[in-house]
Amino acid sequence: ACWIPHTINMFCSLNDTFHIVMLMEEEEASKVLDSLENEDIKAQRDQVLSYVGKDAQEQHIRNYSKILVGAPYLRKLAHGNLKQQAELHTILAEMQVIMGQARSDDASYLKNCIAQYAAPDPSDKELEPPIYTDNKSHTLLGVNHPQLTGMLCPIKPAKVYHEDPKKYNGVIRMHSTAWPAFIYEGTPPGKDFNLDNVQERFLKGYYLTCGI
Repeated sequence: ACWIPHTINMFCSLNDTFHIVMLMEEEEASKVLDSLENEDIKAQRDQVLSYVGKDAQEQHIRNYSKILVGAPYLRKLAHGNLKQQAELHTILAEMQVIMGQARSDDASYLKNCIAQYAAPDPSDKELEPPIYTDNKSHTLLGVNHPQLTGMLCPIKPAKVYHEDPKKYNGVIRMHSTAWPAFIYEGTPPGKDFNLDNVQERFLKGYYLTCGI
């Protein structure tokens, strides 16, 4: 399971991915079946999928396909009887724990270097106020630091946050399904985000282009 956050998706939720893809496969199968489908089952499936955007569905399919390349037996369990499906849920839960440990181990190696590369553009200017590697306090880490907050801020409200950080500090909700501002190009990151064209400047943030 360690290879999943390293090569497929760092924050992949295995249960969500398998559940969504299975529902999508059921939906496709229902279109070619001659027999009538149970309306209650169809309604439940449609309701779940209605909360998952097309982009997210495509991402789940990509993750699912890549995971099965490395662990093809999981597909057999996913399409098996109740006992096999229960075994699948147990395996996925264990894999999810291992994935979390892999992320934690990777992050621990970066801890002492964060202050050096976490600025919006480290080649131009360091963080203000600076974070020192020997600092034991968390008062300037994560969302407690004004510049880091701007990069971690969800992309949609990022523009208004940059206009008045003090006003919106502690007001904007952050959740795992929203892209952070640093994914997008801009100075500061996400400043020029276009709500009418969310793909514009997407995946062109400083860190991504440097990593590529």
